[in-house]
Amino acid sequence: MKTSIDIVIPSFRLEEKYILPILQLQPPADADVKFYLVVDNPAVHPSPAIRALVDNVRVFLHINQRNQGAAITRNAGLEAGAGQWVLFLDDDILVPANLLQTYATAAITQPEEIGFIGLITFPPAQSTFTQAIDASGSMDIFRISLDREAFAWGATANIMVKRSAMGPVRFSTAYPKSGGGEDVDFFINVRQRNDYKDFRSLPLAAVEHPWWNNNRVNYQRPYRYGIGNSWLPKLNPRYAYHDMLDTPETLLVAALVTVVVSIVHPSALGVMLVAMAGIIVIEFIATSVQVWKRKGRVNVQTLYYVMMLRLAHDGGMLAGKLKRGEWWRIGQRFHYDGVINKLYFYRSNTYRTIKWILYPLLAWMVWRHF
Repeated sequence: MKTSIDIVIPSFRLEEKYILPILQLQPPADADVKFYLVVDNPAVHPSPAIRALVDNVRVFLHINQRNQGAAITRNAGLEAGAGQWVLFLDDDILVPANLLQTYATAAITQPEEIGFIGLITFPPAQSTFTQAIDASGSMDIFRISLDREAFAWGATANIMVKRSAMGPVRFSTAYPKSGGGEDVDFFINVRQRNDYKDFRSLPLAAVEHPWWNNNRVNYQRPYRYGIGNSWLPKLNPRYAYHDMLDTPETLLVAALVTVVVSIVHPSALGVMLVAMAGIIVIEFIATSVQVWKRKGRVNVQTLYYVMMLRLAHDGGMLAGKLKRGEWWRIGQRFHYDGVINKLYFYRSNTYRTIKWILYPLLAWMVWRHF
């Protein structure tokens, strides 16, 4: 029995050290493999070594005439091929020699699955900031194949989907061009189309991803992803629910209250500003306890970075809603695990419990000054 796999690689940088090893992967004997390299940067000039591999038989290269964004670029790769399976790989991963054999074996032996979630590893953290990224929990989706036998979606850096299961589902262009949310949306909709069957975990199909931004401090990525993720409950309402306000939302409400209070009681402005600072302190305390439970003792700088990463992402979520004028979506969340549940205040954990014990205490202390 033989199968066919289309490998879709969207790229902006087209770096040889990553692209060449992918294109040079040897196809297994039991699979017909084709590579679709789609470059979303018209200013890029492929190196001679990459050009030499493009034969329009096994390796195909397409360069967008203008920057189209992550969704359109992946869709172009999807439409170019006709393989039974579509393997999505990022353009900045290190691949093992047996990657294609692992996926082909899974496709042949488990043809009833709608797709397979590969494992994405990272090198040991080289800075306090990358340690914070790992401690924040934002990396969990990259290693979800180690923790769950199946899941509702996976990172597009390393995941394979059956084309027949995908059907007409494509990456939505409603999401920001720079990425964020469109990958969750795509896999959630493929899953929904197949009676909510989860993607099977395949941790043996492992790749290594480098740390972003050369290990340096950068909050732009989580902020950008937050803006993209703010579209998820809007475009997928069956997975939406409401929760208690997060810290940026709480600060926004507190700022509005401060404006009103400062007009009615100008002398209370200082107390309100202290209260807003108290909200940040409570966030730091709740974050610290959560990280301690997850990773054990870490230094204060790591805790600070974890808090800032959360604030950047949640701030992006809030900014996305407000930019669209959708103030009523404040407090709205998305079930990333694919659960359909409309219950308000859906879940509780140590992080939330600490915040909502300390918030009333903070409010009482402010009230005493009036």
